[in-house]
Amino acid sequence: MPTTVILGTGIIGLSTAYYLSLISQKHEIHLVESSPELFASASGKAAGFLAKDWFTPAVMPLGEFSFDLHRKLAEQHDGHSRWGYSGSTASVDPKTDAVLHANGSRPTQRRRSRKHDYDWLMQGSSRLSSLDNPSEVRGQDDEDDLPRWLHAKRRSLQVISDRTTTGQVDPYPLCQFLLQQCRARGVKLHQPAHATELQRTDCKDPSSKTSIRLEYLNPNLSAIIDIPCDSIVIAAGCWTPRVYKTLFPNAGRIPRVTALAGHSVVLRTKRWPPPLFSTSVLPPSMGCHAVFTNDAAGYSPEIFSRSSGDVWLGGYNSSHIALPKLATESVPQPDSISVLVNSAKALCGEDVEVVKEGLCFRPVVPTGRPVIAQMHEADLGDGVQVGGGVFVATGHGPWGITLSLGTGYVVGEMVLGRETSVDVKALSTWEAQAV
Repeated sequence: MPTTVILGTGIIGLSTAYYLSLISQKHEIHLVESSPELFASASGKAAGFLAKDWFTPAVMPLGEFSFDLHRKLAEQHDGHSRWGYSGSTASVDPKTDAVLHANGSRPTQRRRSRKHDYDWLMQGSSRLSSLDNPSEVRGQDDEDDLPRWLHAKRRSLQVISDRTTTGQVDPYPLCQFLLQQCRARGVKLHQPAHATELQRTDCKDPSSKTSIRLEYLNPNLSAIIDIPCDSIVIAAGCWTPRVYKTLFPNAGRIPRVTALAGHSVVLRTKRWPPPLFSTSVLPPSMGCHAVFTNDAAGYSPEIFSRSSGDVWLGGYNSSHIALPKLATESVPQPDSISVLVNSAKALCGEDVEVVKEGLCFRPVVPTGRPVIAQMHEADLGDGVQVGGGVFVATGHGPWGITLSLGTGYVVGEMVLGRETSVDVKALSTWEAQAV
């Protein structure tokens, strides 16, 4: 039975294990997570906004495929009540659109071809910049399509996407569901543990199978195990370069990944959900809302309502906060949280209640497109090789949740040597960091 070890148990790694175990039942799969707490970064703290067609041509096939997988998964497993899956209406403050145009954040053509797809993210703008002309894709400005929980600017909003092309989930329970399903299929979880090296199962036989050494990080239990493996998937988000360098110390090239820190708050307001549904999740007919606006603090708030009654607000990002060794070592900065809370009160009213503060790190690569690739042997150095291949899936930036299922599906197909369900060849190129 072939064996695959997946390094990283965020939503990309989980999605890979989920679909690999679904596609090939005769496959041994190991998930490895170094953090003592699961889903402690973006996979558990992100907004959970889903979009079908907010992408450039290179990413569009994966975006559409993944959006449909989210819908199908929710239909098959009651995702609405289990992880808050819902259609969503996206709206924009016209002044925000004007600001984006004035700053040159979005070119005039509907489909962009520029090299850096995430320039807007690094410049403090909104993911609204992914759309070149929102007026071309807007839905009907029905009063029911506007968020009733928004205290300010509501009547000035313009709807840019309806519930057929945008959606909402709560990523934390979605990850919990994926992990539960994986373990039910026999996927093994090693946590907290990290991979330290590759070696031959028989050090005297250079043709013997490769094994990966795992060291458990539990302070009360010191253990080292070796797992023979046929293939390795590195899906460690911002930590991918560190994992890559550890396993392939002689590699001449290492994928370049920038860690973009993002603060967020989860809120409660009396105006969401409507009183009729205040004691349970909203029915699918009562969709969620996404609002993109601007703030005097110099950033572009993004605010999303969830069917559970939560409202998520973020968009206050920084590339200057150092990536910690472990995701659990991330500590929200009070000044940044204060900016978000002030925005929340201005947008939703003074009576908002902050129920959670967050700081997570999203992986961004120079091209602005995800990296989904099988690594060439020349890029692994002259150490121990992995017969079935080494695969990297990272760099999803702000779209990790929406692209997660599609990424996991195609990576699973790549591991099995099959033709992928959608063309991701444009995502196989990557830029190297200094070694």
